[in-house]
Amino acid sequence: MSGTNHLAQADQAVREGRMDAAVKLYLEAADAGAPEARRKAGELMFAGGDEAAEAILREALAEGDVEAVDALSELLEVTGRPDAAVDLLIDRHRLGETRWALPIANLLADALDEPEAAERWYTSAIEAGDPDAPNDFAAFLQDFDRAAEAEALLRPAAEGGDEFAMANLGRLLLNGDAVDDGIAWLTRAVEAGQEDALIDLGDAELDAGRLDAAREHIRRALDAGIDGSRLLYAHLLDREGADTSEIEAAYRAAVEAGDVEVEE
Repeated sequence: MSGTNHLAQADQAVREGRMDAAVKLYLEAADAGAPEARRKAGELMFAGGDEAAEAILREALAEGDVEAVDALSELLEVTGRPDAAVDLLIDRHRLGETRWALPIANLLADALDEPEAAERWYTSAIEAGDPDAPNDFAAFLQDFDRAAEAEALLRPAAEGGDEFAMANLGRLLLNGDAVDDGIAWLTRAVEAGQEDALIDLGDAELDAGRLDAAREHIRRALDAGIDGSRLLYAHLLDREGADTSEIEAAYRAAVEAGDVEVEE
């Protein structure tokens, strides 16, 4: 049977939830010459906690499947070897794969606590034109109280239509007490499709006493099932002077949904 046939059968097994069979078929497909099959087997094995996944992914990479880098670096990170993940990605970057600059920066910042090295890689990612780099670098800068630099990164991206940058710029401005501008950018983010910004927007409007707008956005967050929306709705009812029983019911719903942590 050809590698293509094995690959098609493996894909079907995945759709049917037969993961062990899919791994076997992917490996058979790889041995029969399907180039991406070994990586797919390794990814399934990794997801299933199979310790042999690393060897399979390394073999896929050695065979020239560069897409295996992503799963292999994630495996190294989650198994407590972020330094090895960074080394792997730096090696790939040296081969001209500039897309790894941002993952390198994030690993250095978050997993290895090497901010100076992280900043160099964030800069490299921005120079390479990675569209996610301004948001990630801005978040990094805010951790070091460098809000002005963060804003300088986010504002051009937001003005260029990046909905994530719009939301992040709005949050940054709110933290700096630029309430009107913060609400304006969060509103633009929501209008651009960034529903996660509804919570921050509704909360800011509630704090600013814009109750009609807050109600609209909190309701939308509730309808979308966004975490935190039930607690925010309870706050809204409290601010509006609703019946005590209605307010208490809303807070209970927030607790049941996990929006409020209850101390035991």
